[in-house]
Amino acid sequence: MDCWSVLHLSDDAEVRDIKRSYARLLKTFRPDEDPEGFQRLREAYERALAIAQWRLENAEQEDDDTDVPVATASSAFAALALDNALANSPGQAQNQPWDFAALGFSPVSPAAPEPFAPPAMDDVLRVEPLTTDGGVDAHRLEAQAAWQLLENLSPENLRERWDQAQQQGCAKAFETLLLQRCLEHQPLRGPILHWAVEQLGWLGPWQEVLMNDRQRAMLAENLMADYRNALQVLLESRSEREFLNLLKHYSGQPWLQVFDRREQWQQNLLHLLNDHEWSVPLFDRIGQLFGWDHSKGLHPQPDWLWETLIERCNQESFYDNLRAKAESDRTWAADVQAAHLLLNPLKPLQQKKIIDGFGQNEWQACHDLSEKLKWRFPQLLARLPYADVFYWRRFLPRPIAAETWVRVWTAIALALFLFYLPSHQKDAVTLFLIPMIFACVPVWFFRFALSWWVVLTSHVIVADLWLTEGLIPRRWNPATHWLVIRHGVPQAVMVLLFSLLLGPLGALTYMGVILIGLVHKRRIGSLDPQLSNNHPWLTALHWAHFSPLQLLFLVVMTAITAASRLGYSLHSLMPG
Repeated sequence: MDCWSVLHLSDDAEVRDIKRSYARLLKTFRPDEDPEGFQRLREAYERALAIAQWRLENAEQEDDDTDVPVATASSAFAALALDNALANSPGQAQNQPWDFAALGFSPVSPAAPEPFAPPAMDDVLRVEPLTTDGGVDAHRLEAQAAWQLLENLSPENLRERWDQAQQQGCAKAFETLLLQRCLEHQPLRGPILHWAVEQLGWLGPWQEVLMNDRQRAMLAENLMADYRNALQVLLESRSEREFLNLLKHYSGQPWLQVFDRREQWQQNLLHLLNDHEWSVPLFDRIGQLFGWDHSKGLHPQPDWLWETLIERCNQESFYDNLRAKAESDRTWAADVQAAHLLLNPLKPLQQKKIIDGFGQNEWQACHDLSEKLKWRFPQLLARLPYADVFYWRRFLPRPIAAETWVRVWTAIALALFLFYLPSHQKDAVTLFLIPMIFACVPVWFFRFALSWWVVLTSHVIVADLWLTEGLIPRRWNPATHWLVIRHGVPQAVMVLLFSLLLGPLGALTYMGVILIGLVHKRRIGSLDPQLSNNHPWLTALHWAHFSPLQLLFLVVMTAITAASRLGYSLHSLMPG
C-alpha cells in the first residue's frame, strides 16, 4: 500500500492537504493504542510530504528558468519575491530594498533591484482596497499592504493588524512577513509565536506558512521554554489549580499532538516537577491528563527520573498521612501517639506527659516510625522539629542487663580478694571462697535498690535531661544515653564502695576501667550474638565485651593495688 492510500489522498495532493489528513488520522491511529498503525501512518506522512515538497521545488525551478512570473497560493515567500522583482522595474527606482536573505529565499530576477519603501502610517492604519487588473500587480499591492501593517507592530495591536490584513486581502503576505518578524526580532518572538500558534495554527499539521526544519525546531523550543516558565511561576507560588488549568490548555495545542513533540513536552514536564515542590493530588491529576500509569509502565522517559518522582510521591503520601495522624484526636492508638511525639514540637514536660502512658506497643511504634524516617525517607528529617528522630529513647525505661550483675559481682569479689590479701591466714577459703560469697550481698542489695531507683528517677527525667545536657558535652554523650541522676548516683555509690575496700587505688581502678570503655570503642574479637543472648551469664566476662586498654589497665592497677596491700611501695618497686 503506497503513502497516498494510507493518507486517503490523491497522488497530486498539496502540503496543506497532507498535513490535514495526517492530523485527522492521528486521532484514529494513536501511538499508545495502535503503535503499528501509527508507524505506518507516520512513514506515509513523511514520504508524502517529501514528494509534495520536491514537486513544489521543481515547479518553482521551472518558473525561474522560463522567467514566467507565476505566484502560487501555497508559496507566499516565492510570491513576495516575484512581486518585488516586478515592482523594481526601471520606473520603480524610488523603492527601498527588500532583504530576501532574511526570508530564506533567493530573488527571482538575476539582478535583485531595490524594492519599494512602505509609506508613513498613522496609529490606526487605513489601507486602500486592492484594485488592479493584473495578478502581478495584485500580489505587489498585497505585499505592500502587508509591509504597512507590520509598521509599529506590538503585542497589543497584533490582533487588530491581522483583522485589517484579512479585510484588505493581504492575509497570506502578512502571515509570511509576520514569520520573518518573529524570527528576526527577539522581543516580539514570544507574543507573536503564542498568538500565531493558537490563531493561525503555526507548528501544527495544518500550518499554511512555510518554514524549514531548523526554523520549526527553534520556534518549538522557544515556545516550550515559555510554557515551562509560565508553569514554573504557578508551581512556585503554590497555585496548583491554575497550574493544572494552564497545563491542560498548553497540552491541548495541536502542535503538541505530534508524537515526538508530545514526548519532549512530557519530558520537560518531568524535569520541572523534579526541580520543584508539589502535592500528590496534583501529580495524580497530571498523570490522568497524560495517561501515565506506573503499574502498566506507561510513563515518559527517562526511567530514572520517573522512578525519582514516584519515590517522591510515596514520600509525600507518607508525610501527609503522618501529619494527619499527628493532628488526630485518636490518642489511644499507638501509631498516633508516635506521630504526636515525633512531628509536633513539644516541651520536655509535654513529652513526658505523653510518654508516661506508653507501653510496649507505643515504644515499638516509635521505633518503627523512627527507623522508616531515617532509612526510607531521610529527606523528611529536615521538616521535623527534632533532628534526632530517636530522641524519645532518652525517656525509654532501661532495664539493667543480666550480665551487668555478673560483672558487678566479679568486681566486688576481686576487691574483697585484694582486701583480705594482707591477712595472716592466706588459704583458699579466705582468699577465694569468702570474697565470692560476700560479694553476693552487695549485688543483691544493688538489684533491690535499683529496681526502686529506676521508678523514682523516671519522675524527675525532665530535670535529669536538663542537668545532663548542661554538664556533659554532646560529643561525649550524643544520644543522651548516660544521665547524671539516673546513672551518676549508682556509679558514685560503686566508687564509694571500692574506696572503702581499697582506698584511692580502688576508686581509681573502677573509674579508669569505666572511662576507658566509654572512650576507646575498639573491642577484642567478636562474640556470637545468638550465644550472648541465650547465655548472658556465661558470656558476661568474654573479652569481646572489653577494650584491650581496659584489660591492660585493670591488670596493671590490680598488680599495683596488690603490691600496696602487701606492704610494698612504689620506691621499693622502682628504686630509680
